[in-house]
Amino acid sequence: MQEAELNNILAQSGFSDSVESAQSLGGGMYNDSFVLDCQGGRYVLRLAPPDEEPKLFYEKKMMRSEPGIHRVVNEQTSVPAPSVVHYDFSREFIDRDFLIMEYLPGRSGPFDKSDLGDYVRQIHDIRGDCYGYPDREAPTGENWTDLFHRYVEMIFDDCLRAGAIDRDEHTRFLSLYDERWDAMTDDIEPCLLHLDLWSANILTQDGRITGILDFDRGLYGDPELEFAVLDTYGNSTPQFFAGYGRERPDGRDAQVRRNLYIVYEIIKYAFIRLARGGRRSMARSFVERCFRILEET
Repeated sequence: MQEAELNNILAQSGFSDSVESAQSLGGGMYNDSFVLDCQGGRYVLRLAPPDEEPKLFYEKKMMRSEPGIHRVVNEQTSVPAPSVVHYDFSREFIDRDFLIMEYLPGRSGPFDKSDLGDYVRQIHDIRGDCYGYPDREAPTGENWTDLFHRYVEMIFDDCLRAGAIDRDEHTRFLSLYDERWDAMTDDIEPCLLHLDLWSANILTQDGRITGILDFDRGLYGDPELEFAVLDTYGNSTPQFFAGYGRERPDGRDAQVRRNLYIVYEIIKYAFIRLARGGRRSMARSFVERCFRILEET
């Protein structure tokens, strides 16, 4: 997209600054992101993928969660999350949702995991009115275990429709979840979770975290789901929990919940690798890994 075309779109949508240059950030797995050098400063433009791109149930209109989530994070915490300075979900000027965010310094690199723990605790201290993914098409609810069970069904439905699993595997996955469902608990408040804290979403300078990015996969739910996702990225270390300031739930039921949550997290890659990348062998490796985790639980 040329600067003149971009300026026209942004001006029509109400963005008051003028773009002098735009450079692709690359590296993202979902949105298209660009650094905008404008007369008034530097920003990041994020474009949602086209509607026709295959999506998981919670990815539909996913960007629409971000203005509200970033607002409460900026208001209620010291987490270095960028402010959303402009957004347009009307589709009047371009056939994709987009938003413009504050540009934060830093890049992916080593950091003190206790700092991450402190920031995650602050995020978890934000409470919602109900459970679930806010401000998008995904359902929400008043009961965590009922809602999460629905999410489990929906994500395996997505995998079935994409051809990542067959009907027998779909039935088998849901049966394995149901057999272990007694370990789930409703004894939690709806805490805000980030759920995408991998290296690309953590900016650092000189070993300090300068930015926590991309809250679009965030939901209000069980903090143990966050810990399970952090496990997959190698960030749930003793240093992390020292900074978090609270002990991770332990015991047999907690271990079962961890595995149920991990499978919910990584089965998405079976869908993504096949539906968006055409990599059937890689998709199958994630399916087989998920079966192993559940059967060993």
